[in-house]
Amino acid sequence: MNIPPVTICVLTYGDHPGLARRVIGSIRRFCPRPRYRLVVGANAVGGETLEFLARSQGEGAIDRLEVSATNINKCPMMRRMFDGVSTEFIWWFDDDSYLTDESALERYLQAARKAPDKVVQWGVPMVLEGIPCGELGSDFATKFVRSAPWYRGLTPPSWDLGGKGELNFQGKAQGDGRWIFITGGCWWIRTSSIKLLDWPDPRLVKEGDDVFLGEALRQLGLDFEGVDAPVAINKAERRGMTGFARTLRLTAPP
Repeated sequence: MNIPPVTICVLTYGDHPGLARRVIGSIRRFCPRPRYRLVVGANAVGGETLEFLARSQGEGAIDRLEVSATNINKCPMMRRMFDGVSTEFIWWFDDDSYLTDESALERYLQAARKAPDKVVQWGVPMVLEGIPCGELGSDFATKFVRSAPWYRGLTPPSWDLGGKGELNFQGKAQGDGRWIFITGGCWWIRTSSIKLLDWPDPRLVKEGDDVFLGEALRQLGLDFEGVDAPVAINKAERRGMTGFARTLRLTAPP
């Protein structure tokens, strides 16, 4: 049996059936069915959403449906969804992102096929100039990176001297405090990189997965590229608490 190039992973959450219909409907409309497998995570969804997802699976539109009646949060559900994926690539969607044109899949695939081996992720690049750390202190993110199994000794982003190896970044006698990453609402990645990193980091709960994935790739000498594709990203109000201090578990470095 022919294996398609990509597994599309869609995470649905809460009582938002309209979002689930929009994103899955866009995939069914704009992506040729033989070109993908579809895995959907149903994290504490409402009854209408679950009924829609079960019906879609029955119709053959969804290949695997991961259901949790209680809220296990984004990253634990992501780990469940990634488990067992055998395609060359994974294409991730939050439920508030969706396709707007039939060219999206081929644009991502062509970019990935043309890229050098060290480029493993594609999407919309973002820059975060410092991470909000709340009560955990200003060195929280640095400790998180340094205690990670994917840490390889590169100095994490920081405006302190030496951040990312910089001593005079922008001519200001400072380090480089920019966290550069692909936004988490929609991204495409080599499945081998997910397996290499055992991603997402088990300490991640809900937020920060995209930011720290960018840093994890940098630590391993890997990179990402921007792709101009017809995808609407983050087209709904944020739901639940925000701020890394409330959604990460920190393991102190040894």
